[in-house]
Amino acid sequence: MISATVQGLEEIFRFKVKASLTLEYLPAKAVSVCNEKNALLFSTLIASMANSNGGTIFIGIHASRKTPRTIEPIPNDDAISWLRMVCKTEIAPEIPDCIIEKIVVNEQGGYIIGIQVPNSHKAPHISGDKRFYRRSNTKTLLLEEYEIRDLYTKGKRPEIEFFSVTNNGGIPIMAGGKFQKINFYPRFLIKNIGNGVERFYKIELSVPSAINNPNFNTMSENFSRFEDGNTIYSFTGKNLLFQGEIASVVEPNFVVDELSYKAFDDGEITIRIFFSSGVQTKSFHCKELLLYRNKQIEFKDFSTTAIVTEEHKPLTF
Repeated sequence: MISATVQGLEEIFRFKVKASLTLEYLPAKAVSVCNEKNALLFSTLIASMANSNGGTIFIGIHASRKTPRTIEPIPNDDAISWLRMVCKTEIAPEIPDCIIEKIVVNEQGGYIIGIQVPNSHKAPHISGDKRFYRRSNTKTLLLEEYEIRDLYTKGKRPEIEFFSVTNNGGIPIMAGGKFQKINFYPRFLIKNIGNGVERFYKIELSVPSAINNPNFNTMSENFSRFEDGNTIYSFTGKNLLFQGEIASVVEPNFVVDELSYKAFDDGEITIRIFFSSGVQTKSFHCKELLLYRNKQIEFKDFSTTAIVTEEHKPLTF
């Protein structure tokens, strides 16, 4: 989503980003008069975005064929205060985390307005005319009755997403100032961003078999299958995941050496989350995720003469 900031403004002009489901441009005259007609326009537009995928609105931009052309500084000093009041009084329930910002565009203090609308967990939101709307392409349409019912249940559903990877720095074993091998013990975290408690979820982790340590204690009992050169592990959530709660679900051991470097360089690590409301998938390029001292690892960093001992024998099941 384009951010309602100076950076976002620069991006839409640099890349000529067209108006879309999640992006809208309005001229400065849209807020030249703070009246009931314009209040209905904005309550309808903002609520429709919140009821859909969220989005960004720039006010003070002349667009043609959906493409931004020029900036039109807003002459009305009360526009931002008025828009914030519209969001509080003309949209119900009030949209959480809806951000309305002034973006200064010249040395004289001229500005445009950026509005960041979230994909609201409190949807559906009703507009000033007591109707429910959604976005469709660049249009605002009335919600059908079944769509309204679905949005009401959405507010009670859990929503699990991938949150982050921590501890992704490697621990090397050195020989002659170069790596013999590097161990990684990354920790994969998920978060319940929804409004319901998640009772049942499953995590699948797919990793190139060449860098995977199948004998690592915390992983071996969760082995699921081999698939296209990858090892797949499966983990079932054993505890409830409450609203806003973060859980560490996967802590594998990956080993990279001279022999496995190609798989490391080419391969991807994929985490898939199955939960009561859907499926989320996140993939990482191994080389970009697993680092040493915050830098990517290159083949030249490894010792070219492998010393095979009991400790360094290839790992097998």
